[in-house]
Amino acid sequence: MELADRCRAQQLLDRLFREARDGRGRAALVLGPPGVGKTGVVDHVKGQAELAGATVLSATASAVERSFPLGVVAQLLSCLGYSMDEITAMCESSAKVAAAVYDAICVVAEHTPVVVTVDDVHDIDAESLRYLLYVIHRVAPLRVLILLTGSSDLPQHSPVLAAEYMRNPSCSLLRLASLCATCVEGVLTEHMGSGVCDRTVSLWRQASGGSPLLLHALVKDWTSSATTGEAGRGAVSPPSGGDAVRFAVQYIHGLMTEDDLRAARAVAVLGESATAERVERLLHHLGMSAGEAARSRTALEAAGLTDGLRYHLEAARELVLDSAPSDERTRLHRNAALALRESNAELSDVAGHLVHAWPAREPWAVIALREAAAQALHEHDAERAITFLRAAYDASADGSTRAVVRAELAQAEWEVDPGAVRWHLTDLLDEHQAGRLSREHSLLLAMYLLWSGRTQEVSALLTDLDAVRGELSQDARARLDALGVWFAYFFPTYGARYRHGPLESPHHPDQYVASVDPQWDGALVLASLLTEGPTDDACGAAEQLLQAQVPHQPLLAPTMAALISLIRAARLERAADWCDRLVVGCSERTTTCQAILLVASATLESWLGNFTTALTRAEQALALLPPPAWGVAIGLPLSAKVLACVGLGDLEAAAECFRTPVPQLMFQSLPGLHYLQARGRLHLAAGRHQAALGDFHACRDLLAAWNLQVSVFTAWRVYAAEALAELGDRGEAVRLLEDELAQPDTGSPWLRKQAQTLYDRLCGARPDMRPSVRPSAAIEDPPALSRAEDRVARLAREGLTNREIAEQLGVTPSTVEQHLTRIYRKLGVRGRAGLPVALNSADVLEG
Repeated sequence: MELADRCRAQQLLDRLFREARDGRGRAALVLGPPGVGKTGVVDHVKGQAELAGATVLSATASAVERSFPLGVVAQLLSCLGYSMDEITAMCESSAKVAAAVYDAICVVAEHTPVVVTVDDVHDIDAESLRYLLYVIHRVAPLRVLILLTGSSDLPQHSPVLAAEYMRNPSCSLLRLASLCATCVEGVLTEHMGSGVCDRTVSLWRQASGGSPLLLHALVKDWTSSATTGEAGRGAVSPPSGGDAVRFAVQYIHGLMTEDDLRAARAVAVLGESATAERVERLLHHLGMSAGEAARSRTALEAAGLTDGLRYHLEAARELVLDSAPSDERTRLHRNAALALRESNAELSDVAGHLVHAWPAREPWAVIALREAAAQALHEHDAERAITFLRAAYDASADGSTRAVVRAELAQAEWEVDPGAVRWHLTDLLDEHQAGRLSREHSLLLAMYLLWSGRTQEVSALLTDLDAVRGELSQDARARLDALGVWFAYFFPTYGARYRHGPLESPHHPDQYVASVDPQWDGALVLASLLTEGPTDDACGAAEQLLQAQVPHQPLLAPTMAALISLIRAARLERAADWCDRLVVGCSERTTTCQAILLVASATLESWLGNFTTALTRAEQALALLPPPAWGVAIGLPLSAKVLACVGLGDLEAAAECFRTPVPQLMFQSLPGLHYLQARGRLHLAAGRHQAALGDFHACRDLLAAWNLQVSVFTAWRVYAAEALAELGDRGEAVRLLEDELAQPDTGSPWLRKQAQTLYDRLCGARPDMRPSVRPSAAIEDPPALSRAEDRVARLAREGLTNREIAEQLGVTPSTVEQHLTRIYRKLGVRGRAGLPVALNSADVLEG
């Protein structure tokens, strides 16, 4: 048997035809898988024969006619002019049929060469095959070429025919191979024109697997959507597969054996994770022996569908799976998961198949799904973890396992949409009371409840955990203490008892960040803030914590604790710089983490007067998490957006924010304070002075009730003074402004300048101004630049672009832009042109 591509096969058959024409009869059997071009080779020989004046007798066998005796012979006889009545009469005697066929061919061959072709001989009826063999055995002295085509496995199904071609010297047996590069180039040139490059030929040959059927299908799909002249502009990639490809693949599948179809589905379901071992294991689970599996994989490769392990075309792979019955697909995925597990594949690959094998109730399957979900969460892929855990929950049989899986599912859903967790809260509380939750999951439950504002249940749950404090691990105790601190921070009234909990403020600065657990360190920093206020030691600890955390995908809670410490200490620009770094590196984090970091940055930028940046980041945060997902924290993104919109003069967009429903309990939380200030600011900008004053007084009352003296929240005084001035109470307005200006720097130069400007407008430059009040002239002096701002300013003065500065300093262009905005404001210049004079006129670097 000779293996030949189409070019070689055509050359061989042309030679055989010439020999037959010269009186040396020949027979050829061309084998190959579906779509490899057997019929195309037959058409080529027929065309050459007709051009040479030969007589062509053609027949095509069919599976549906296999049971009809002499069906193929009848087609050949009809080509010789026999009528149906003559053929019917002839078929009454087998001896007459054999003689008639042979004699008829001999008679024609005396006058012209004869070419007899039978396509798909593997489907020939038994009687026709018998008489065809009779002629083949006697072909040598005749001017006749007999050309048969059949499937690759014909030798197994028709050994008599194969034997005749093996032992008869007048017979040739060919196995048709895939198209060579020259053949592919010829097809592409015919449709794309000249100039098809080698790269294009390689891409199309690989995509089609060398199958003429698939190649022409790809060309047809490409032609329906290609731009004229595309082939001349470099390499042209084949399409991923359209209708023509799907029809071609369906045709190939229709001609496959059941074993080949099972192998096709096995390779398809394994996809990128397929290896020879895994395919063999899967086919073994599907009931195929190693030999059967090897033969079927070879058949798929010969048909141009795969390279033995992977499909060349994704459309073909999808069609294989889609065409399988649903119960068959479920069985495929379950056995694929088993094969992958046995070959130590990646957990995610195993779990991916178990998701489609719903419900996979085997204990090992539930364990695999949970382990894969834990790995996905570690990689910040919460959505994949949710998919795995939902499948695990459906497959869990006993109540204890379902309780654990529900808790793990809530943890994963929290990372994507905290609002989705509320549907689990009641059940999780029941599981906690029944003792079916681990202590770690009970701690997470307390966090979900805190976010949702269910303060009574938070308090009860923390009391339960406090009662077994001695049984908790050090890690769990750290998280319990941290939860208490966050409770006290977010809900100053309901969480008041946790202000002086087990975490007491250390007496030595070095002890602020003393452990290897960032959660514990964050709790220490926040606890110190609540008990002692924003001391220099606490701020130093916060900086130390951020420096250790930020480069390494920081944990959210300790990072936010450190930022809050800097904010409370009125180091807003420093906190904003840290937020910039966090936001730039957060794109690979989970949705919830990204949203929280963005809203922290938006809040800071709105306080600093960088309204464009604040608006962008607030909107990004709200796009990541819808309002219901924020719980009581919804006041944070809404207030940041409102302040930005008001600062930019878009009052309608600001008003739209207050049409978003918010939880009533939010007004007893710190986010509610942000919300009230922002709402008052909108009222003020819109000229609703009495309404504005009501909101600012509500801020005053909450700060007094909570005993908070936080500079960033005392901004209500400035805005209340403006409202009072408009309402005619100038005396009270001046008193509030004097109180504000007497306070330490708020960290917001923009707000400080606004307060001084309003004070000057109401009072003028009075020589008897209170000493504690900063004179307006002081505000006009250039404020000090931070070291980062100084570096940016001096590089900008030298003419470097924002991108060049960013590359030199190792930051993002947006960070450079924000630095420049602050620099221009501090130096009182309108842009880069004013930097040389401003930087040379005074030493503006702080420290």
